[in-house]
Amino acid sequence: MRVLVCSDSHGRLLDLYDAVERETPDAVIHLGDYYGDACELRHSYPSLPVYAVAGNNDWGSDAAWHQVITLEGVRIFMTHGHQEGVAFSSCGRMVQRTEKHGCQLGLFGHTHIVYLEGHAGITVLNPGSISLPRQGVASYAMLSVEAGRIQEIVLHDTEGNLWDPEKRRKQKRIGWF
Repeated sequence: MRVLVCSDSHGRLLDLYDAVERETPDAVIHLGDYYGDACELRHSYPSLPVYAVAGNNDWGSDAAWHQVITLEGVRIFMTHGHQEGVAFSSCGRMVQRTEKHGCQLGLFGHTHIVYLEGHAGITVLNPGSISLPRQGVASYAMLSVEAGRIQEIVLHDTEGNLWDPEKRRKQKRIGWF
């Protein structure tokens, strides 16, 4: 099963739609900011499962802050991350929260910075921001799961290329974005 994992789209749907069209995933996971973007995907692709949690900018949303899902036998803990103490170079309490829920994979967003590490049998991933990166270029992840195992995690920029941490955005910067 191929899963597109994204976060922090902040109402900028074009790159999100492009990624879905390019990757043709079996499911999408949206890690908050903006939950409404996940709802738009559900509307535009009614046969595509879209799993989503609320982020710190999803005021008034009825979405959950955290969610545990199982895809192809892989248990996944999803959260935006702002309640788990994540920071620019830290996954905060993600390992503990993922383990507490009996999951193999912990997914978070919030920082707009890519993070991918293994911690004692638990993989923790932040796909960065698909629209407003704090470092480098906008990004998302493609996750392959099968038979209870994470087969592969590949990070991409919004042009579909492999994500390069040294590459910088070419568009005009606004504020910290």
